[in-house]
Amino acid sequence: MTFKDELVEILQAELECLEAIKELSYAKTDLVIKNQVEELEEITNKEVELINQVANLERDRLNLFNTWGVDVNLSLSDIIDKIPEDKEDLLELADQLKNLLKDIQVRNNMNRELIEDNIQWVEFNMNMITQAATPATYDKKNKDSKAGRTIFDRKV
Repeated sequence: MTFKDELVEILQAELECLEAIKELSYAKTDLVIKNQVEELEEITNKEVELINQVANLERDRLNLFNTWGVDVNLSLSDIIDKIPEDKEDLLELADQLKNLLKDIQVRNNMNRELIEDNIQWVEFNMNMITQAATPATYDKKNKDSKAGRTIFDRKV
């Protein structure tokens, strides 16, 4: 098996894992919006498994480079440039990986923003509840009657 063949095999496996991660990131968006925490945790666990698989494939790629005497600091495009012939499949794989990683990054940023918005909403509600439960410090009227009041005592 040639260097190119082994590299294509590893990159295709990485591409498959990254496709699965992308699908999970889209599913995570729906779960965050629907506030389905348990399902979100399950997807996150699956995502961690896939990330570990990608890390193992990257280790394999670095071992391949060491075996063939290729500088591990070279970018994929530099390595493809050094391959003498029949590199169209590698160029296509590199382009697919680049686009896929960009898509995952965009979706993960969106998910992060949604989660931050949810956290802010929860904090806002918690502040409203605690403020409603706390009696006014300088209120001279009805000191004893307000001490036990909570947000649930109020009429809407």
